[in-house]
Amino acid sequence: MTTLRDKLYAERQLNKHAFGNRPSVSRIVDVPTYNDDPTTEMEPINKQNYFTLLNQVGDSQFQKVILIGLLNIVIIGVFVAILFSLFFLNHKDPHTPPDNLSTAVSLGSTVSAHTTNTTLLIPTTSAPTTFATTISAPTTRTDTTTHSPSSDTTTYPFDHTDCSPNHKSTFFFAYSNDLTADQVLNTWTSISNNTNFFFETYALGRFDNMYSRLNETFSTFDSSDSFDDITDALLSNLPNPADSFNDPSRGGTVLGIIDSFFCSDVIHCGATLFILTKRFPTETSSYIDYLVSLLKKYHSYITFVVSENSLGGLSPESMYKLASETNGLCIFTGDDKIQETPFWLPSIWPSYLVYSVNAEVTRSGTLTLPVFNAPLLGKYHISMTLQDHGPLDTFRMVHLTWYNAGTPNSGSFEETLESHAGYGNTTYIMKGPFTLYADPYNMALEFEYSDNKINILQIRIYSVSAVDFWVPYNN
Repeated sequence: MTTLRDKLYAERQLNKHAFGNRPSVSRIVDVPTYNDDPTTEMEPINKQNYFTLLNQVGDSQFQKVILIGLLNIVIIGVFVAILFSLFFLNHKDPHTPPDNLSTAVSLGSTVSAHTTNTTLLIPTTSAPTTFATTISAPTTRTDTTTHSPSSDTTTYPFDHTDCSPNHKSTFFFAYSNDLTADQVLNTWTSISNNTNFFFETYALGRFDNMYSRLNETFSTFDSSDSFDDITDALLSNLPNPADSFNDPSRGGTVLGIIDSFFCSDVIHCGATLFILTKRFPTETSSYIDYLVSLLKKYHSYITFVVSENSLGGLSPESMYKLASETNGLCIFTGDDKIQETPFWLPSIWPSYLVYSVNAEVTRSGTLTLPVFNAPLLGKYHISMTLQDHGPLDTFRMVHLTWYNAGTPNSGSFEETLESHAGYGNTTYIMKGPFTLYADPYNMALEFEYSDNKINILQIRIYSVSAVDFWVPYNN
């Protein structure tokens, strides 16, 4: 009989043979083989990786193109900005008008080397260059109206101050809108008949214009052009009654036009300014001093022709003071004589100032003047004012003498009310030309007036031949 122990042993041996010693069938049946075509389950995975890689490469190339494009845009922008800055720094207008400039000024045409148009900003540009010992009584004038000068801090070629009188420069012809068109046009005709294009540049300006603005356009001509071209420019800017000030007592802008000239792009050094006016200004003495400094700085000579029937303003004293202190001239005349004045004024001819004295006279007497040292053998014109105001009322006689015992050509001239009739009420006389040697001449003035009022007489001598020195100022 089989025991329980024997049964358990028999089951253990049976299990051992059933599991432990049985060959493994899974390696033969269950494990698949890979000897077939490899493009089975893995093919979709390989295609997906390929396109992913392709997209990554494409994105990288596109990013590079964008980056290079942006970099190019930045470089071009920097280059343009540099050019823009250089251009505007080099072309900055140095004559930006001050906020408190109150003078209304209208400039017309400028005449220079090439026909150009230049917009000017004024409190307000182009041409080549132009143009010994005195004493005198100073003139004292007072005004009441405030007027601030323009500012100028940048130096340009037309601002140079080292010219000589024998260098050609600018002729500036300016006129009040209160004058008639015929007066201005006829005066210009007289100028053109007398200067023969002696000046390098011609500039035209109109002032006392109610509708003027602080910026104007200029046309420029030089001596290679004809006076017809300049006349055409003048014809387009003649006085127009419709532009006149409504108030006859309003002060004129004659002094403002001078400031405007020195803000324009023409040669200032040695310039000749010829100004016709029929309205007195009302500027302060400080503004006059400012203009005096400009004229002296550039060795510019100014000649005023003032109508004895002038409007507005307080008095002509400011203009007379300005001319006296800068070796210029200021004359008063009747309206019918204005157009004749260019024939009387060597100050606007092709001539050269060699002597300048402001003589203070009252009632009657004789005044010893500074010695005149004639610089060369040649011909000389002598100009002088007979009063420092108009019309001619207290003048009676003047007698000017120049004397050198060692030369045979000492001389003199006398002017009286009777001999002055051809000038009308003009407060000015011109004599000459006189031939003088290059010698010193003692100068004396005999005078007679009908009252005790002090008059400052402007005495000027001009050489027909060129000189290379500037006459000192006597204030």
